[in-house]
Amino acid sequence: MKDHITEKQYWDDFWEGTTLPHTVDYDFSNDRYIADFIKEHVPPGFSEKKALEIGCAPGKWMIFLEKERGYLMDGCEYLHSAVITTEKNLAMNGLSHSRVYEGDFLTCDFGEQKYDLIISLGFIEHFNDPDIVIRKMMGILKPGGFLLIGIPKLTGLNYFFAQQVDKTIKNRLLPRHNLDIMNRRFFIRISDVFVLTPIKISCIGAFEPALFDISNSPLWVKIIFYLCTIMFHNRFCRFINAEWCSSYLMAAYRKA
Repeated sequence: MKDHITEKQYWDDFWEGTTLPHTVDYDFSNDRYIADFIKEHVPPGFSEKKALEIGCAPGKWMIFLEKERGYLMDGCEYLHSAVITTEKNLAMNGLSHSRVYEGDFLTCDFGEQKYDLIISLGFIEHFNDPDIVIRKMMGILKPGGFLLIGIPKLTGLNYFFAQQVDKTIKNRLLPRHNLDIMNRRFFIRISDVFVLTPIKISCIGAFEPALFDISNSPLWVKIIFYLCTIMFHNRFCRFINAEWCSSYLMAAYRKA
């Protein structure tokens, strides 16, 4: 994929090793916060409206949107390994009718198909120029349709821990992500550039220690991590959402 930061082999290995079936896990706070955001800011599909998830593997959000929000789902994935894993997962969860397009989203031919909802979670941050991705999304989104974009936050406090993790995994985390877009300013800009009505732009998830595997980090990193977990991952501070500490950024828009 042109302008793509992440190497193909990394994702082949990742998706081929994914355990199935795989669905949204409400016990995992990151999944729970994303699901709550969708329920609050995106209307249901009533088993009539069509939705497309871009970067859909392994299909858990397709399953969620169809079973819990009533959308008829399609997906799009770049790698054959991701498509195979997603199709298996969908079949296990009763969504064998859903189509998963295989190929580069930027050149993928969707024919005359237009969608009522387009969702992308953890996808656009792998591009040096996300605008080209959003422009393609706009071309297949119906007037009045909804655009939902989410990306991880690897800046602020999370940047420090991501740096430490990178030292133990040969820099396989930060260099694969476009850190410049991990802020609310970028998402506000999207609404201006693409003439979208913003419904909600928000940091969610607060500080989430489960996102970082520091098991191979030195003791001093583990101590700092433990202290941050005590300070920010408790019932009093768990709902603090700010750009310096939150784990995820979500934005919902409506097309004119």
